[in-house]
Amino acid sequence: QPSNGLPIISHTGEDPSVFVDHRGNYHMLFNALPYKCVPKFEQGGHAWSNDGIKWSIPRIGAFDTTIQFTDGTSMKCERRERPQMVLGKDRMPLALISAVTGCPRALGEGESVWKNNPYKGGDDSFTLIQKMSV
Repeated sequence: QPSNGLPIISHTGEDPSVFVDHRGNYHMLFNALPYKCVPKFEQGGHAWSNDGIKWSIPRIGAFDTTIQFTDGTSMKCERRERPQMVLGKDRMPLALISAVTGCPRALGEGESVWKNNPYKGGDDSFTLIQKMSV
């Protein structure tokens, strides 16, 4: 919180993560629809700042609950939480790390690289590292 005791953004959210990009701008990613907020599909919150003190109004939709795999397939899950951006040496985004839950049980079934995955579906969760394309 700033020294005036007020929140830095006026939006319900949790799990904020802040990074500084290659131009020196601050970015905050967060779970914009925590717990009982619905729908969850446009879940990622994003705010930005020039100085890390005064922030923009948060925008919703920085990331959603659809996971795109490198083989061209995708999967829609219920929630993505705890977003963190991985930056390269040049401070450009490389990957988004997030916790994912509420995905189809089929993730651990079938003839795929996921065949022996212990993921149970439902409330079970896992950590996802998703490559960014900038």
